[in-house]
Amino acid sequence: MGRLVLAFLVFVAALAVIKAVIVALILAGLIFRTKATLGLLFIGAMLTLIAAQPLLGLGAVVAIVIVAIVKSSKGDSATPVIEDRSQPQ
Repeated sequence: MGRLVLAFLVFVAALAVIKAVIVALILAGLIFRTKATLGLLFIGAMLTLIAAQPLLGLGAVVAIVIVAIVKSSKGDSATPVIEDRSQPQ
């Protein structure tokens, strides 16, 4: 019986350590790679939403894809052209 309690306590302690490591990695990611970390957190949130409410989650994904397509089609003409002035003419 004592071994079972000890095994349970070790398991609970391991879960606590894993949670602390995940939180530390997220904080480090937010400090050093903010855009990438927020993107990954957003992807995880969308997957969770799709798992919980498939219709709502897939609707949100479709809306985001449509907005991205519209923005990318408008963004081509607004991109500034940078001249290469390193070579003499």
